[in-house]
Amino acid sequence: MAHRSDGCKRLEKRTHKIHNLRDLAGFVHRPSVLLLRFPPRRSHRDAALSEKVFERISMFCERIHEESTVCILSSPPDAARLLPYLEKCLRYQLWIAVKVRNGHYVPQSGQLGRKHAALLVLTRYRKSLRHTVTRIAYTYCPACGKTTKDYGGKKHTYNSYGTLISDVWRDIECDLSGDVPEIEERLQDLFGLPPYELLDVLDLRECPQLQPKSAGVCVGEARLPLYGIENVPLPESRLINDDCLKALPALPDTSVDFCFADPPYNIQKNYDHWNDGLEMQQYFAWCDQWLSELARILKPGCTLAVINIPLWAVRHYQHLCKILRFQAWIAWDGLSLPVRMIMPSHYAIICFSKGEPRPLPGLDAGFLSSAEGKRILPLAEFYCLRSACVANRNGGDCSDRGEFSDLWSDIHRLKHNSRRVDHPCQLPPSLMRRLIALFTSPGEMVLDCFNGAGTTTLVAHQMGRRFIGIELSSRYHQIATERHDTATRGEDPFGKRNEVPHAKNSRVERLPKQRYAVSKKVLQLEVRQIARKLGHIPTRDEVKGMSKYPIDYFDSYFISWGEVCAAARHDGMSESPPTVVPEDRQLALF
Repeated sequence: MAHRSDGCKRLEKRTHKIHNLRDLAGFVHRPSVLLLRFPPRRSHRDAALSEKVFERISMFCERIHEESTVCILSSPPDAARLLPYLEKCLRYQLWIAVKVRNGHYVPQSGQLGRKHAALLVLTRYRKSLRHTVTRIAYTYCPACGKTTKDYGGKKHTYNSYGTLISDVWRDIECDLSGDVPEIEERLQDLFGLPPYELLDVLDLRECPQLQPKSAGVCVGEARLPLYGIENVPLPESRLINDDCLKALPALPDTSVDFCFADPPYNIQKNYDHWNDGLEMQQYFAWCDQWLSELARILKPGCTLAVINIPLWAVRHYQHLCKILRFQAWIAWDGLSLPVRMIMPSHYAIICFSKGEPRPLPGLDAGFLSSAEGKRILPLAEFYCLRSACVANRNGGDCSDRGEFSDLWSDIHRLKHNSRRVDHPCQLPPSLMRRLIALFTSPGEMVLDCFNGAGTTTLVAHQMGRRFIGIELSSRYHQIATERHDTATRGEDPFGKRNEVPHAKNSRVERLPKQRYAVSKKVLQLEVRQIARKLGHIPTRDEVKGMSKYPIDYFDSYFISWGEVCAAARHDGMSESPPTVVPEDRQLALF
């Protein structure tokens, strides 16, 4: 078990076989953590046919103790269909993607294998989730022996054991058809605090109402509107500066090979000319309009992919199920801004096809053996991205590539200003390269109706695809146009830049460039020494009185006092595996 929880009292576990949903009535009287386990092989169609079952589970949740926490282990389609019922009486807290072993989901020919399950976490109480501070142990590259992530010059600010847990659990791998001690023990520790004493595992895998049914067309798909069967040729690649709800209706039916959307998430990001804080009903009504247009212009057998946070993806899923066929739910482990003690990492990429999906071009054996195919193959689990290690692996006999599945962990967000332009939310080109390679062939048409600074269309340009990029903001449209001009000249539009972009992807202020008289690391380590003398995290006045350096250094070199004290909160880490880890070494102040 590769985790540690600070100050937890591990919950006692009791497992209950539930053979009928009526048996759930016995678990409503005491505050506890409930883990409901669905059968592992339920399909998208099974989820669509389970409305009465989900209503019964919701009625049960209405009666549980007001301090209880409910966890649901299921497939993503089950979680997406069940969640609206649960939100009537529970507060949504987390959607955790949990890695599962091969063999539990047999992929269709030419489609992505299913490698993760959904673990929904909801509470009967309405406040923020109560849990212990839990850390995941560092993992180490099998080639160079160093930590999977390169922590660079910030190692002194990290905990010696590991990093805070996130909402993507890849360090454990579960067999959903059998026992899942890895998940159960983690929940026993994660919620090992008052008022909880018990983890009640409610095993629904043999419940008749939840047994998988035969495969077939999903509810709603038989009523798909017929948009035409002839492929209508489109003009050549272009960028459109307009509202997508005005530009999309002008495009012909069944004319695009791959539609992609990375819409505003409605979470108050600083977009140019977009109200990213609309009331939710208005926001999703707007989403339904452009989703329906994308479905109309999509060619038969081809794919529409939408990326969003899991909670919003649930709503997109519900609408798209009415007009397209569910294809895949990709969990992208792309760490976002740390805003809580369970770090948000999970972005959902939901994929739908018009009718029966064609075999994915990117999974063709001939393509995967090509140079481009090898380039987009996922990195095998736990290999690092240090340039020296990558070079050694490429020059030797080390096989560091894995297989395609619906759990992506080797693509990371853009963090360095030298790779960014003036747009607050830029997807990494490697993500779009993989999506476009998977779902299209050279010469096919790629459309992005929220093209922003042009990442999607630029990657399509580089990969020999035709493209249409629609963008409302004239400012972002101009940036995309200039970057395409760069690509046309044979230059890299994603290369390093000397200028610092004005737009930011976080609410943290950017410090001006300056020369440091003393390194930030030296200052942070001195604050650690002061904290050890005092026995607590020092205040600014305490550092001013005890430091041998001017307080102005601390005020001007750091964005906040929390950053000043970052090393004081942890004992520092090494990039090499520890030789011996004491059993009693729990999380501490230092």
